Amino acid sequence: MYKKDAPFSMVFPALIAIVLVVPFVMNFLAHAWLGEKRFPPLVMMKLPADSSIITLPQEIKQFKPFEVTLRLDTKALALRISDVVRKSLPGTELQNIHGEVFPEMRAGIMGDTFSIDPPEPQIQLFSGEKETHWSWIVTPEKEGHYALSLKLYLQTTETTREHPQIVDLAEIQLFVKKNSEAWMRTYGIWYAVPMALIAGWWWKKYRIKKRNRDF
Repeated sequence: MYKKDAPFSMVFPALIAIVLVVPFVMNFLAHAWLGEKRFPPLVMMKLPADSSIITLPQEIKQFKPFEVTLRLDTKALALRISDVVRKSLPGTELQNIHGEVFPEMRAGIMGDTFSIDPPEPQIQLFSGEKETHWSWIVTPEKEGHYALSLKLYLQTTETTREHPQIVDLAEIQLFVKKNSEAWMRTYGIWYAVPMALIAGWWWKKYRIKKRNRDF
């Protein structure tokens, strides 16, 4: 009985280890060999404003929070938008904006694969340069190519405070790099626990067989 069980007791832990480790190794090698087209965050403005009003880091990592800030002269932007809308032909208005735009605005960020704090639209905070300042803490939940949408909630002559005009200020295209260290902290236990169970099972089998050999 001992001779028949010995090969199985050695092969079984190896098979379990392969099942657990191979997917992780293959994923790592695929990224190492094939790679992905990485690029710093790219800001595409949807309203007549300079992209320099938006600041964020040049490198984004999975699970690592980063700050997005928006500095905006809302009075100047409201005048520019109102001027564009006024000169537009019916049906061609900028993002379907109608009427005169007021400087009172709220701002928010949306992204499907990100945790955003605060998640709801924010009221204006004025800085010493008479600009409006907003900031958010954004945490990427997945690696790869994704986009964040910066939105403004406008007050116009044809809206109410409860129902503002929601428009896209900018779209941020970015590449989220894989963060292996953070991944292991988050999900490593799902590998560590089975491996510990396998090690305990193998050690128990080893002690039983050693005891049988001694007798």
